[in-house]
Amino acid sequence: MLITFSLLLGSTFFARAADYILVVHKDNPVDRLNPQEVKDIFLGKKIKWGNDLPITLVMNTNDEIHERFTRIMLQKSPVQLSVYWKKILYSGVGMLPLAVKDDEAAKSYVGTHKNAISYITEDSLDRQVKKVEIR
Repeated sequence: MLITFSLLLGSTFFARAADYILVVHKDNPVDRLNPQEVKDIFLGKKIKWGNDLPITLVMNTNDEIHERFTRIMLQKSPVQLSVYWKKILYSGVGMLPLAVKDDEAAKSYVGTHKNAISYITEDSLDRQVKKVEIR
């Protein structure tokens, strides 16, 4: 019974994982990224696109989506991610990513900045931005 409950709980967790999507500018040639690339980008380890242009990170700080994205894709809590980025900032190695308050702000920024990447809820996707597959 405990195993069944764990499986049900796990399937609910992973079903919710699809609630967010990655988005880039519609002219960005990137169509898909693997999970490790996503992690490297959002942890500042991959800082340039394949065309050698700098990646601009846009963190969607809406509590629900930010929590899911950081825990699932980055294997960190939002607090751990914040501490991680503050260490980078205070060590002088890099700058904090841009933080926006919700999906609309993320789409607005990404839609007007060709090198930007962010995450939004799937139902917020529109023509301002392009969805990037995670495979």
